[in-house]
Amino acid sequence: MIYHQFQQSPLQTRISGPRAWLAMALSVSLICLSLFLLPFVLLFGAIALGCLVLFSRFYMARQLAKFNQAQANAKQHAHAHAAEEPQSQVYGSETIVRETNATRYQGRTFEHKEDEH
Repeated sequence: MIYHQFQQSPLQTRISGPRAWLAMALSVSLICLSLFLLPFVLLFGAIALGCLVLFSRFYMARQLAKFNQAQANAKQHAHAHAAEEPQSQVYGSETIVRETNATRYQGRTFEHKEDEH
């Protein structure tokens, strides 16, 4: 009686029958299909990333050209009004606070003192 359980493999009763063989065949076929399609998925991802990079480069170049043109127009507009108006309303506004002696410290580096934290 005790030797009866060692005569058969316990996996033999679990993996038997048409459903188990069908499940195994299906899982093996899915693994093979995924391994076959993996290079194509990676190629599609690389192509999509390349298209995104090219689009962003062209888009950013167009936006930068618009920005530069707007800056040039603003400078030209400011120079045209500088002759009429001695100080612009934006820079003459009280809301902008400027450092009074910033030009004295421009381009200088300061060493850190040991006693300052």
